[in-house]
Amino acid sequence: MNGTSGNLQRHTNYERLVELACDSHERGRAPDRIAERDVTLARLYSHAFRGHVIGAFHATRLALTACPSSVPLAGAHLLRASEHLTDLANRAMDLVGDDMRALISTFHHYATHVARALDALNVAVQWDPRPELRVIRDRFLDQMQRITVGNGIHLTQDTHAPEQASFVVPNLGITIVPLVYGDYHSWNLAWLNGARSDVPYHQHYDGVEIHLGYGPLRGFTVLGNYRAAVEEGYAMPIPPRTRHGYTNDSDLPHHVPFVFGSLTRGGWGVFLDVEPQPMPLDKLELVPVPNQKMNGTIYLEREIAAAGRRVASVRYPILPARATDRGGTGGLELSVARVTPRGLAYRCPRFCAVSVVTGRGIVSIAGEEKEIAPHDHFGIPSGVTANVRQLGDAPLVTLDTVLK
Repeated sequence: MNGTSGNLQRHTNYERLVELACDSHERGRAPDRIAERDVTLARLYSHAFRGHVIGAFHATRLALTACPSSVPLAGAHLLRASEHLTDLANRAMDLVGDDMRALISTFHHYATHVARALDALNVAVQWDPRPELRVIRDRFLDQMQRITVGNGIHLTQDTHAPEQASFVVPNLGITIVPLVYGDYHSWNLAWLNGARSDVPYHQHYDGVEIHLGYGPLRGFTVLGNYRAAVEEGYAMPIPPRTRHGYTNDSDLPHHVPFVFGSLTRGGWGVFLDVEPQPMPLDKLELVPVPNQKMNGTIYLEREIAAAGRRVASVRYPILPARATDRGGTGGLELSVARVTPRGLAYRCPRFCAVSVVTGRGIVSIAGEEKEIAPHDHFGIPSGVTANVRQLGDAPLVTLDTVLK
């Protein structure tokens, strides 16, 4: 890596894209020096930043609001930083795109305003060196640097809720960790800790979801007016305007990965489109997991184990898009893949969010590579090919979603 912006370290790929974008703007936004690989890398970086609309952009702004400065110059720069963070979050509904505008417009906007926000925080800390303000700056720097020091392939993990990079859903009180954010759908983690070990029942008006559960667990997954007892991994497709949630019936912690999508909400309705739907658990009809009233809910870990026994690379759907598609919202398709050392190519006409379940491997996109392991997540922009191959002896199995 080389180059800095304030204290921000940057990979040579990131540095090159910044230079290309600035050069293009200096020449009237001319695109002639931008190659296809540059566009793909700009799309990857842009999607990585995009997840921070409910991550560091949002959380850092809230932290600054709660930490005002009595030093006038520091306060002015904190206000400037908050304005840049707001401007970054306001790009949430903009498509990243698949041509040179992804670099000249979208990436350039993210890179410019991230650097300006960090510069403002640096100056504020110089004038007001309180430890709590420095912590806010350092946490923001850490989250941004996780993106900028990378080669473009950005991995996130569902193992914890990072400080100053998560979102608490109003009316529900649960912490959401953004993992992968595409154009119309996102992969997230409901981090349930301590007393908040349940997912309170709620619905989305025009968003669709898939809840994923991994063992060990014991509780009830809820859909509509029904509940199903679960003691092993499951995947539940949730249409819009349908009550859903999870009630923990044990002392086991149960964090819930979930995918949210909507062609009308742009994938962000996980917090814009939430309506609480409280209901006593015993008022809901008890049904088995494999029941039509559960809308095709499956035993997820059985599907993962079956895929791992395959001897050749293969990818196939285990939850169809029709299970969630209603009235133009789009439907989420969940697929499982077995990847062998000979490799598997992922290429989707829409953005694809990938979660690594078992095994180790390498993902290659636009000539760049990164090792992957269980709990890693990454995104593949529409029309882009990602080649994945297994490392070691353990079967490499992934899950992925597209919004159709």
